[in-house]
Amino acid sequence: MVIVGIVAVLVAGAVITGIVQDQKRKYLSIVCAVISLAGVATYVPQEPAVYRIALWMNPVELSFRVDTLSVTLGLLAALLFTMAFLYSGYIDLHRFHSLLLLDMAVVLLALFSEDILLFYAFLEMSTIVTYFLIVHRGAPSSMNAGFKYVVMNIGGAVLILLAIVMKELPYASVLFVAGCLVKMGLIPFHVWVADAHPRAPTPVSAVLSGVMVKLGAYAIIRFAPVFSLDTSVIVPFALLSMVGGVLLALVQKDIKRILAYHTVSQVGIIALGIGLGTEPGYTGAMLHMVNHGVFKGLLFLSVGCVIYATGERNVQELGGLLHHMPVVGAACLVGCLSISGVLPFNGFVSKTLLFHAVPVTWVKVLFFLTCAGTVASFTKLFRHTFLGDTKKVPQPVPGFMKIPLVILSVLCLGLGIFQGAERHNVWTGSSIAECLLMLGAGLALYGVAWKTKILFNAPQIGLADNLYIQTGRLIQKIGRT
Repeated sequence: MVIVGIVAVLVAGAVITGIVQDQKRKYLSIVCAVISLAGVATYVPQEPAVYRIALWMNPVELSFRVDTLSVTLGLLAALLFTMAFLYSGYIDLHRFHSLLLLDMAVVLLALFSEDILLFYAFLEMSTIVTYFLIVHRGAPSSMNAGFKYVVMNIGGAVLILLAIVMKELPYASVLFVAGCLVKMGLIPFHVWVADAHPRAPTPVSAVLSGVMVKLGAYAIIRFAPVFSLDTSVIVPFALLSMVGGVLLALVQKDIKRILAYHTVSQVGIIALGIGLGTEPGYTGAMLHMVNHGVFKGLLFLSVGCVIYATGERNVQELGGLLHHMPVVGAACLVGCLSISGVLPFNGFVSKTLLFHAVPVTWVKVLFFLTCAGTVASFTKLFRHTFLGDTKKVPQPVPGFMKIPLVILSVLCLGLGIFQGAERHNVWTGSSIAECLLMLGAGLALYGVAWKTKILFNAPQIGLADNLYIQTGRLIQKIGRT
């Protein structure tokens, strides 16, 4: 069975990278990741299949399901982990590469698990490993972010476990949904996202946003029938996260925190597609899970290069970097256009499908406003980081950090063309008109926000953001008592 071989390679690699020194460790981790990516990429069955492996503890067995859902998200996970390894050459701590290989292994096991209890076990293994990746630097800010992450996610895990144990009871589905919403980082359970994404090492941020937050969405799609779950119950949380996430992102100054809040917003869009409970909704949600993973991974790695080169995270202290960092600037622009849903990039396809799948007019309006806010937010990010006068002269960015940027940029364009023109045929006159209208509305919103100085001074929204910061601090205090 291929998945067992893939995991064996990753676990063996994790052990060996903890022993070997310096560059050998980095090269070995890349080789293991590439082998695993190739294994998943060739793992496309003609029809869904379930594989069972009997353990020595009869009658316990491991069961893995291989179908379109598991292979699609498994391929996304393998891709983003591989990009993270290519990018991570500047990180010297040996445990980082071992932990990242181990995390890749347990995430793939979770995605291919056929049994909900097995999925839960691997999901929580990933939570623990990811915690150590977030805090591996040992800085106080990283430790605080890691604490919030692990407390919130273990809390969500407890809810999921209670749902599994009591799945015959009528309120089990409520517990299951609540646990998954925590894992997805949707409002009001997004406390951990705003800190864990910015404070984690950049490769981990890319994996957190591109893969980890999707595991909750995957669980709802895969295991909703176990609880006879009506997925429409997540729609209010989806709408709140879509709009709230983009508003909070719009007023941030930290470039990684901007991306963190957009994770909340974009996962809200995915949750909306799932909550619709229709085939177009599921199709759009699946595509957006993949597309979001690609363009958000690209964006995190791009701004990570900016932070590496300048030592600065405050967008107000940046500017003029396009001349000094053309490859990074071009890659970031591709990511900004993709997440904004601009033709011909991949975000346009999945957002168009989801927009047309929404049956209610006022929800379409909220969707449109979310997309316009996204355009405004990323206009701000790109303009204030790469255009204008140079405020900080950057140091050179190593070539190995640029390789994933080029690969993911090509994928953003390639997936947009393949999905849009070949597979789903969304390149229609009406869809293009909607895209242009959304783009115009977003640029107008940016202009108004810039003139009124709301972009960097928004006390009302700041108070709302501060409420969640204080909530996170309260969680920390409880943990210390």
